[in-house]
Amino acid sequence: MKLNNLLVLYVYDKESSKNEVLPLLEEKLKKVFTANSLKQAQSCYRKYSPCIIVLDDSFLDNTMVKFLQEIRQSDIKTAFLVLSNNKANEYLYALMELYITKYILKPFKIEHLLLGLNKCLEVIESRIYSNVNLGNGILFNFQTQSLTKDGKVFVLNKKESILVNLFIQNPNRVITYEELEYHIWDNECTTAALKSLIRDFRKKTYKTILKNYSGIGYKLNLQN
Repeated sequence: MKLNNLLVLYVYDKESSKNEVLPLLEEKLKKVFTANSLKQAQSCYRKYSPCIIVLDDSFLDNTMVKFLQEIRQSDIKTAFLVLSNNKANEYLYALMELYITKYILKPFKIEHLLLGLNKCLEVIESRIYSNVNLGNGILFNFQTQSLTKDGKVFVLNKKESILVNLFIQNPNRVITYEELEYHIWDNECTTAALKSLIRDFRKKTYKTILKNYSGIGYKLNLQN
């Protein structure tokens, strides 16, 4: 995998920033899609599924932080590269929790941008080609969205895939019933449907992989 094979979404808040950064990105990358509003960014992400999101923002509010948070709820593979002229960014810790690959302060040298892009490439390759150990000899593959158990491969359906990605992304906290309903069913879910999904996932893995917190939700409970 090379940089010039990757699709990138460039989200910016100032036209002057676009004029400075976009030519650099287009020189090194296969295709760069652009967005200068939350609505455009959401639309481009859904339509093109970029490998990297380059967020060029002053962070005067948390609009774009929420955009990245929304993505991370079900997508751990896409790499985030942040550019900003905000040296006292109050949202920095929130960004760090989203596993951003690089935070580059402006103005920057082109070498810094290239270093960040190559670091994104490394992160993408490690996520795509690596397996996550779910315990009891079960592996989850990000690229194929499948489980390997006792030498057999089980490809997950869409709901199961979102479920396992949510828990892998949030291994140390309880995922509430409301969160699961929102991300998997877009808030249109019955209690029976949720229980059925959890039951089927446990059958493909093992009974104790998800610990239930009555009245709250579920937490990943890996057994090594």
